[in-house]
Amino acid sequence: MSNQVAEIAEKIQLLNADDKHALLRMLLQDIDGPDEDADEAWRNEVVRRVKAIRNGEAAIRALQEWQE
Repeated sequence: MSNQVAEIAEKIQLLNADDKHALLRMLLQDIDGPDEDADEAWRNEVVRRVKAIRNGEAAIRALQEWQE
């Protein structure tokens, strides 16, 4: 770990939880790019799954079955 990273890590320890979360979101967005389409992708996936269930292409399993 470089000295610069070590210094930043020390400063991060002084932040409160909300500031740490904000910093983490900013760093992840910087690394991965924006996830603006994530909500829409999840909506589309939910719609796809509901249609599959309604069309008989997929079945719903009870939670108990998944736990066994």
